[in-house]
Formats: sequence, structure tokens, C-alpha cells
Amino acid sequence: MFRRFKMHLAEEADAPKVARLFRELDRDLSLGEIDDLIRDKRVVLLRKKKKTLGAFSFARIGLGIFALLYIRKLVIDKKFRGQGLGGRALAKLRVFTRRKKAQGFFLWSRQSAKNFYLKNKLKNWWRFFWHRAD
Repeated sequence: MFRRFKMHLAEEADAPKVARLFRELDRDLSLGEIDDLIRDKRVVLLRKKKKTLGAFSFARIGLGIFALLYIRKLVIDKKFRGQGLGGRALAKLRVFTRRKKAQGFFLWSRQSAKNFYLKNKLKNWWRFFWHRAD
């Protein structure tokens, strides 16, 4: 259904959508924190036409050839889960990592998502997952 979607940097008007998605992972996340992430261009939305399918936030760690992206939050809207969207989002995240000139990305997984990341061939140690850009 959502074979193709685009990634867009979130804008201030997207804050309520981002809050709804990210609060599935962190109920204590304030709208102020979300506004700060959006203002710093650290939130990316996954969209198909006008539908927001998911979002992720990231931070760049390190410089030059030692740079990595830390994926702070990665969430697919509940309405769109189970349709292969998460795997495609990870594929786009790999491309996004190269465009940001980072050597790879890493994230900390919830226990419930561990099998998803293993199925999508991310390397791991316990609940810590990573991908090294080729």
C-alpha cells in the first residue's frame, strides 16, 4: 500500500503529529522538547501525499570520517504497522545516513522491537543496534 513514500524535515506546524507519534515511545516527552528538535532540523517525517506514516529523530555524533547518527526515536503510526513500512523506512534511513556523510547509525531498541531490527539485518548487542554505511 505504501511502497513509496518521501522523507521530509518536520516543520513547526507538524509538532502535534510528531508529539502523537513520539509519545507512543516516551509519554513524558514535552511539546517544548519536540519543538526544539524540529527547530534544530532533527525530526524527519515519513509521508505519502498528505498522510504522515511515521517519523524519526536523530542526532549527529562525531566529526568527519568518525561521524555517526544516533536515532533517538523511530516510530511508524499504529494504523500503518504490519505493512512492511518499517523495513522500507530503515532502507531509506541507510540512504539518509550516507547523505548526512555519516559512517552509520545506531539506536537503542525497545524489547518489543528487537525482532524487527534483527529481521532487517541490523547488527546488535543485546538491545543496542547499528548499521555501518558501505
